[in-house]
Amino acid sequence: MEIVNIEAVTFSKMKAALEELVGKLQDGNKIDGKYGLEEWLDNQDVCRLLDISPSKLLTLRRSGAVAYSKIDRKIFYKREDIRKFMERELQQQTTT
Repeated sequence: MEIVNIEAVTFSKMKAALEELVGKLQDGNKIDGKYGLEEWLDNQDVCRLLDISPSKLLTLRRSGAVAYSKIDRKIFYKREDIRKFMERELQQQTTT
C-alpha cells in the first residue's frame, strides 16, 4: 500500500473542488427542484404500480398506450406518463 502526503491547504482545495463538482452534477440533474432520476420508473416499478404482469406491460408498450424510453437494454417510463395513462384508463372505466 502506498501512502501519499499532501499539505493541508492542498487537501482543502481538492476537497472544495470536489464538492463544487458534485454540486454542479446534482444541480444539472434537477428538474423543477427535483432530481431527474426520481421522475423515472423501470419495468418493475410500473408493473407494481399498475398491478400488471411484465407481459401486459410489454403489450401496452407495443400498442403505444404507454410512452417509454430505452437506454441500452433497459426501459424507463416517466412517472407523469404513467399517471396520465392511469387517468385515461380510469376515465374509460367510468364512462363505460
